[in-house]
Amino acid sequence: MLDKKINQTIDALIKKIKDNNIGSIKFSNKIYTIEISNNNIIHSTSQNTQNVLPKNNQDNKNEPNDDLISIDSPMVGIIYLTPKPSSPPFAKKGQKIKKGDTICLIEAMKTFNEIKSDRDCTIKTVMVKNGEAVEFGQPLFEIF
Repeated sequence: MLDKKINQTIDALIKKIKDNNIGSIKFSNKIYTIEISNNNIIHSTSQNTQNVLPKNNQDNKNEPNDDLISIDSPMVGIIYLTPKPSSPPFAKKGQKIKKGDTICLIEAMKTFNEIKSDRDCTIKTVMVKNGEAVEFGQPLFEIF
């Protein structure tokens, strides 16, 4: 998880872009670099060149959907949609989920973290593939 100071820096940069109608802004120090542009692409690198911030990977042909309700990744890591390779997925399209149900695992720093639903819902779309890298804030499941 990103530390509090990085989050405060990101919030300040986003506010500066919005308040001053700036196209993009870049901040660097000895530990990390943060680049934010007005087209919603956020990217960061640290000394070990690992991406640590969300990226908006939507194609330009797709219009942003403000009505999208999703369960988003609370951390950077590798997502696992099944408890074991031979097991069925925690959550699949059309499945009803109750608040507190485990919907996936995210491996971060060699630790498996259970991601639980924060509400009763139905899975509309699984937006990620098993075993892929996910970013903080990236939508994992579209729900209704």
